Amino acid sequence: MSGSAPESRDEADWFVEPVRSIARPWRDELVRRLAAVDALDREERETVLEAGHTALLRSLHAKLSRLFLIELHALRLTAGGGPVAQVATGAGADTQTWAVFIERACEEDYLDRLADRYPCAGRRIASVARSSVAATAGLAERVAADRALLRPLLGTPAGKLRAVTFGEGDTHRGGLTVSRIEFSGGSVMYKPRPSGTDVALGALLDELFADFPDAPPEHERIRVPRTLAREGYGWAEFVRHRYCADDAELAAFYRNIGHWLAVLRFTGGTDMHAENMIAAGPVPVIVDAETLFDAPAPFPPDGRGDAVDVAAAAIRRTVLRTGLLPVRGTGFALGGVDISGVGALPGQQPLIPNPVIADGGTAAARFQVDLVAMPGAGNHPSPAPVLSTYWDRVLAGFREMTAYLRGPGIVPHRLLRRFEGTHARRILRPTQAYVDIGRMLWHPASLHDEAAAVERARDILRRNAEVLPGAPTDRATIDGEVADLLAGDVPMFDFVVDAAAVGTTVEDWRTADLPLEEAVIQDALVGAYLNERSLPPRVQAAADAPHARDRERRRRALATLMVRRLCDGAVRGRDGTVTWISPVFTPAGWSIRVLPADLYTGQGGVALTLAEYLTEAKAGRADEVPGVAETFEGALRVLVATEDRTPTPSPGAFSGAASQVWTWLALHRVLGEDRLLERAAGRALLLAEGRLVEDDVEVDLLNGAAGGIVPLLHLAEATGQDRWLDAASRIGHRLIGLATVDASGARWTTRLNPEGIGGFAHGATGIGWALARLSLSDAGSAADRRGWAGLAERAFAYQESLYRPEHGNWLDVRIGAEEDFFTSWCHGSTGIGIGMLDLHRRAGDPAHLDMARRAARASAAEGFGWSHTLCHGDLGLWEFLASLDFGDPADRDGKILSGLEQRGPVGGLAREAFSPSLMSGLSGVLHTLLRMRPEAALPDPLLLD
Repeated sequence: MSGSAPESRDEADWFVEPVRSIARPWRDELVRRLAAVDALDREERETVLEAGHTALLRSLHAKLSRLFLIELHALRLTAGGGPVAQVATGAGADTQTWAVFIERACEEDYLDRLADRYPCAGRRIASVARSSVAATAGLAERVAADRALLRPLLGTPAGKLRAVTFGEGDTHRGGLTVSRIEFSGGSVMYKPRPSGTDVALGALLDELFADFPDAPPEHERIRVPRTLAREGYGWAEFVRHRYCADDAELAAFYRNIGHWLAVLRFTGGTDMHAENMIAAGPVPVIVDAETLFDAPAPFPPDGRGDAVDVAAAAIRRTVLRTGLLPVRGTGFALGGVDISGVGALPGQQPLIPNPVIADGGTAAARFQVDLVAMPGAGNHPSPAPVLSTYWDRVLAGFREMTAYLRGPGIVPHRLLRRFEGTHARRILRPTQAYVDIGRMLWHPASLHDEAAAVERARDILRRNAEVLPGAPTDRATIDGEVADLLAGDVPMFDFVVDAAAVGTTVEDWRTADLPLEEAVIQDALVGAYLNERSLPPRVQAAADAPHARDRERRRRALATLMVRRLCDGAVRGRDGTVTWISPVFTPAGWSIRVLPADLYTGQGGVALTLAEYLTEAKAGRADEVPGVAETFEGALRVLVATEDRTPTPSPGAFSGAASQVWTWLALHRVLGEDRLLERAAGRALLLAEGRLVEDDVEVDLLNGAAGGIVPLLHLAEATGQDRWLDAASRIGHRLIGLATVDASGARWTTRLNPEGIGGFAHGATGIGWALARLSLSDAGSAADRRGWAGLAERAFAYQESLYRPEHGNWLDVRIGAEEDFFTSWCHGSTGIGIGMLDLHRRAGDPAHLDMARRAARASAAEGFGWSHTLCHGDLGLWEFLASLDFGDPADRDGKILSGLEQRGPVGGLAREAFSPSLMSGLSGVLHTLLRMRPEAALPDPLLLD
């Protein structure tokens, strides 16, 4: 290996020889322990030995790699001469120093020589190794004692032990871990903890389906693995993953997901993520049912208003807590990752950081973080699941099982009494938090000063509890958590299910808001999609026989209906505050939550739309509707509090600080109140003085720094203050520095599209448009403005390089895009046309008008009949064609009005799911209906106008 070229790979084997040397005494100990298990023959004992020893080597390697790397560099830096002193550079990397280090690290007394630097290392290693040996020996003893009892799980005598695979999950309580045991007669799973909940849940399902109407065949209904419960541990059937054979099996699978959602809501189930569910053809099998009877901890008021607290509490009670429905992570390691049982879709996951050893085998070896794809699990029923096709089956399954559970003859207490006396697990902290703290506790600095590291771990856990109600706060429990982490285990909390737990769960289920539960299911499924990379299916094709007769009466009637729906869907607090629960688009993807402050799917866009309705009603162009004013005032209070009390995630014009600036400017234009302009200036400080722009990695218009330019220009015009022009200039200079310019033009790397893409919301056209607008302002010097204008034209040249005359449209080059040509505002011809038309009207360049007209032809050819959204549907198309005066106005209006009358508002991937948002939901519908009236002078969010 010393002669091989430097490389990066997983950290699991570079230091395997030193680790093997350290573990040698513990291998000998395991040999002695296994020799006493007479019921295993020599070959079987050898099988267990090798599996247990390999698991220990991997555990120690992960914990000690950083120590070895530091000591490697200490050797290189302190050696007086010869090959050890060489410095590794590029192809001539020093492999001899590596070889010398590995030789020294393999010496028997190596750790003893390091005791001054790492006084606790030997003791900590011994603790991990002792637990590992005990866990392995204990498994061997249980295999020997129970082998004859496993026949019901295997369908045949177990026979000879062939293989053991440790580490199927986290280790707990002394190195214990779920493991797979392979016999000549088949495989079983070993669970080193009480298995009564699995047995009880299996019995509950048997009883439920005995009289369930239209029940699936027994081999096609939901189930748990057959389980043999022993004293303190258990054996479970090994469930093999199998893809569904056809569409009928896929439909059955998703109906079964709905059944699981209903049953888990009934039993208070949680944490049923991707690794806890196996797709066995049409049957989703829950393979780890220990997290039942969950009681969500009450959260303290967060200061944004009672409506927010009520909404957040409502979400925590719903089926969202089961873990089956898509939820995106928000932490550093798993930011944007969906690990849900039904989600975690291929191609819809962000890359995640993974520590690797770079330049292993040389003196330049070091840790670095690479971005890698999330590993797959066995939860998918097909290689490329199209979840959106089967959403209706999920909802139907939930409805029918819930109706049965609430039907005559069902006594919830009697059904759940069978769980009394079983051990259930409670998830009090995210596992990732424990993983991160555990890694810190094994860092060389922590091994050098364990006391300081332990105190830091305590402090992190205490602070974690401040934002995670229900997490332990007392010193004794936290010290227990730290002790587990020092030994390499993930802390685990369990409790015995009693009559009180059953009663609490039944009451929680009985008082559930079923319409909200169903809305959450429908909304949450949107969260499986990181981005809408395919066209949402036409719901029923275009409107049937659309017409424009009696347009004004129909427009007003629909606007009245939409504003009532918006108000009726609100969550209201006792203090008069108002908010909504909805799928929310963030830089990390879609997630169901209380609305954030932004313009795209947030509180800002909804509040603006309500203000527009009030203004139009006052002007006589819309009907007076009781309650709209109170809803607006309550929503505005929540918007202010949300901006003031929650971090702003990005500088973007639709998701971040710039969206807040533009929203308040738009409210000022609609309502004319000076306080609203002052509020816009206050939010603009985030762009002018904070690090949002400098730290931005998104760049684009929607989420990134480019989105700040036009709102800042508007603010400068409204206030007459040059400071906002200066802030816009800084963004322009940053965009110049980040641009990739080549023969095709200019484009920008983004997190999701590292090669750069075209389009308005996320790509080169939108960024170029912002730069062109900057060049037409008074910002910067004349040379600056020429530079911005030139780069903008290079961005448009890149967009033009994607034009395909034979298709009359621009190619969409997003990674994972399922379509080649889009016509939406966000990624397609509508957005390109809107931006180019705006620039033509401001500067008169005929090339821009030509692009706008080609975009109109492409968009009009695709036509109406998609979703009723501004971002990616009919409303954005209507706005573009109306602004260009392309085609017959009556025809355009008639298709929108008839579509809304015939189908109701339909929102992209969310379909009929309620979404109050401006860019992808009901507020966008209402906004467009108001703008249909020619006299309405309302802001245009698509152009930030």
